[in-house]
Amino acid sequence: MRKRGIIGTLLLLVYLAGVGLFTGPSLAQLLVGHLPQPRLELIPFADMISVLTDKNAVGLGAFVNIAGNIALLFPLGLFLPLFWRWFERAGRTIRWCFGTSLSIELIQLAAGGVTSVDDLLLNTLGGALGFAAAKLLMKVCPKLKPQGEGRAEWAAPLVCWLVIIAASTISDLLILW
Repeated sequence: MRKRGIIGTLLLLVYLAGVGLFTGPSLAQLLVGHLPQPRLELIPFADMISVLTDKNAVGLGAFVNIAGNIALLFPLGLFLPLFWRWFERAGRTIRWCFGTSLSIELIQLAAGGVTSVDDLLLNTLGGALGFAAAKLLMKVCPKLKPQGEGRAEWAAPLVCWLVIIAASTISDLLILW
């Protein structure tokens, strides 16, 4: 692995660790054993509409919910094509972001959180916007375009995500014991 690949892998690990901490159950919830009741929202846009029309929402709540879901995977869509040539195609990067978002939603469902198809759509949109930003950056500054063979480069991001999931699961289990 070249220097750029190592930097990309380390950056991705740090970013994904933040995603895992942000989207997983809180440490306080785990410590007191008070996980929320799982909720599954499978009707597209229903969750967004309820957030937008909630009269009890304080201030920027709706904006933060929607923008936050878009922003969550924007960096992933940005990093993948900047560091790994295999992700130079939009379809690959967007599918990767979709898969990452789906795994987050399934983990949240298992951990007693809210699983929403709207989060899946907004996270994937964020990844697609990140990909567009990466393409624009590479067009403006061609030196940013990754070099390399591009064949098994998908392995590094996959291993990063699996390490984060495994580490989170192990740490959660240790805390619960």
